[in-house]
Amino acid sequence: MGFLVPVVIISILMLVLAGFVFISNPKKSINIVFSLLTLSMIGWIVSNGLIDNASSLTLSLFWMKVTFISTALCGFFLFLFSQIFPFSKKPLSKTWLAMAGTPPLIVVGLLTTNFIVSGVERAGDIVNTVFGPGIYLYGAYMFLYFSLALGVLLYKYFNANRSNKKQLQLVFIGFAITSTISLTTNLLLPMFSYNQLVNIGPFSLIILLASTSYSIVKHGLLDIRLVVARSFAYILLLAMLAGIYASSVLLLERIFFPQVTADYDIGLAIMRTVISVVMVFLFQPLRVWITKLTDKIFFRDNYNQDDLLGELSNTMGSTIMLVELLYKVGDILTKEMKVSTALFALTRDDSKLYTVQAIGYKQTPEIDPRDVIKFTRDGIIHLDDLEDGSRMKHLLGEYAATLAIPIKTDKEVVGVLLLGEKSSGDMYSQQDINVLEILAPELAVAVENAKSYEEISRFNITLRQEVKRATYRLKQKNVQLMELDHAKDEFISMASHQLRTPLTAIKGYLSMLLEGDAGDIKVSQYDFINEAYSGANRMVGLINDLLNVSRMDTGRFFLEPKDVDIERVVNEEVKQLSNAAKAKGLYLKLEVKGKVPHINADETKIRQVVMNFMDNAIYYTNTGGVTVMLKHDKDNFIYEVHDTGIGVPKAQRDHMFEKFFRADNARTARPDGTGLGIYLAKRVVLDHGGEIIFDSVEGKGSVFGFKFPLKKVAAKVAAAPVPRPAETVPATPSTPPVTENPVEAAPVAEIKS
Repeated sequence: MGFLVPVVIISILMLVLAGFVFISNPKKSINIVFSLLTLSMIGWIVSNGLIDNASSLTLSLFWMKVTFISTALCGFFLFLFSQIFPFSKKPLSKTWLAMAGTPPLIVVGLLTTNFIVSGVERAGDIVNTVFGPGIYLYGAYMFLYFSLALGVLLYKYFNANRSNKKQLQLVFIGFAITSTISLTTNLLLPMFSYNQLVNIGPFSLIILLASTSYSIVKHGLLDIRLVVARSFAYILLLAMLAGIYASSVLLLERIFFPQVTADYDIGLAIMRTVISVVMVFLFQPLRVWITKLTDKIFFRDNYNQDDLLGELSNTMGSTIMLVELLYKVGDILTKEMKVSTALFALTRDDSKLYTVQAIGYKQTPEIDPRDVIKFTRDGIIHLDDLEDGSRMKHLLGEYAATLAIPIKTDKEVVGVLLLGEKSSGDMYSQQDINVLEILAPELAVAVENAKSYEEISRFNITLRQEVKRATYRLKQKNVQLMELDHAKDEFISMASHQLRTPLTAIKGYLSMLLEGDAGDIKVSQYDFINEAYSGANRMVGLINDLLNVSRMDTGRFFLEPKDVDIERVVNEEVKQLSNAAKAKGLYLKLEVKGKVPHINADETKIRQVVMNFMDNAIYYTNTGGVTVMLKHDKDNFIYEVHDTGIGVPKAQRDHMFEKFFRADNARTARPDGTGLGIYLAKRVVLDHGGEIIFDSVEGKGSVFGFKFPLKKVAAKVAAAPVPRPAETVPATPSTPPVTENPVEAAPVAEIKS
């Protein structure tokens, strides 16, 4: 039974440790896992101590299985602890926990049977284990989990920062020693029927307890130092109250009840009750008074370092204006550290002053930029650490400063922060120096960001001004261009009108010569006159196109819609152009699908579009021929011209139907084209409420046409809107592509003007 005394002591100590850890933060995973690990160790210690002291072998077998179960859980919780201590890159998922927890559940289930531990037998004062066939499985499980846990802790140790390394070093050593001893004495040796050292294993937990406790006190392990300190304070307070209570009772008994007899039992009980009630009411006021008294004496200028750094970080992260940033940081430091003055002096890349921000000064001191450089050559400069008469001490005195904190990044000096004396007259503590050392590099980054923001803001203002001026100039130029464009349109309109009159006369007289009104002409003369007549015709067509374009641009292009037999119009144009097709050795055929309904349109202008598409198809086709198709669906009349001509280059497809645009291959085939024909055709179709059809494959042919909605009626007199520049028309062929394997088509060839 003497062995149970240290078991109980160790268990109580570990239970207290687990309680403190869990109470400090019951929602934190690392605290939960550490508490469960500690509880499983307590189960191992207690059950292992009760095996030899059990009253029967049946009870010994029960405690033996509890020992093995507790040890199995120790391995699992140790593995979990290694995953999240002292840090974890990502939280443990439920899937990962389920996979890692399956082997322990299986082992615990097997331990409830005789597969691993089949029985026990007593040999003197020691109870030996009778293992089943699964003991080697259990041994492999324990070795695996303990090895993985220690391996993870070792890996984290070599990849941890300085603070975490100190925590890991102590915990790793404790776990390593404890695991080695316990696995050897309580698993490996018993597997070879050597049980004389099984009681040593639980005592190895003292090493783990000591290393963990030291890490808690020394390095803030698991953030429970505050809980321990508060608990200790409460224990002292309770001890004080207990002492007051006991002293009061003894004193009053001696005064009022010097000879205690049965006659005074009631009075004594009443007195003790009254003292207890008084002590209860005294507890809270006494605790508050003691706290305030100690804080007033020892912590007059005390502040929470983490809270201060957190407030400064939030301020620097949320403030981008430089003046506001410096003022807020200086204000926080002067209030929390009880500093009388604060002065920021920032420099530029050329070592000249950038800005100065003073807090607490009646008048901002004049700063020499050379002094700023001197203050930033070393680390924090403390006035009390300097020798009397030194140049640096004199320099600090000139600015009424006690501390000089360099503000600089790894690459350059940003400036300096000068702090005056504390308002309380106290010296700067080591805590103050630590806060300022942490603050300085973060402040340097924040200042650089604020300076960059200011520079960008100034650049944006300059840029906006330049853009505004450039925009104004562009508007002026645009007005001039519009005036020039208007003048050009007026000139074209005037010139076209003036040219049409003499051309009409020339054309009329040439026609009369050809018809013999001036007498017979020779065959050789006929050819010359006929060429002149054709040229006059082309010139009239060009002038008409120019006039129409001018009318469109000035809003004077009118439609005169009426009921039009579009099939008749197309037939007439096919007959008129059939000779031109035969002259080139091409076929020209018309395919009409179903009865074509009449449309409401300007017949003259639609006829020009119909003729334009067919004439272009014939002109730019050298072999094969042209097929004209008329059809309709429920909503639209459809006119299409299919040719096997030169097509349009792919890169120029998007520019088709633009004013004066001609594809490269069209320029080669017909140098005298103007690029106005299909532009006008498109505008006529759109002004009628229709839609252009276009598709082309270079070298294989094109499809031109249009759709008219059957139910839509054009206005009697509709002024066409001014055309938008570079307007393109989507390719919407209503028939299959010209080739079997078409590529993305480019714009069609230039339509004859």
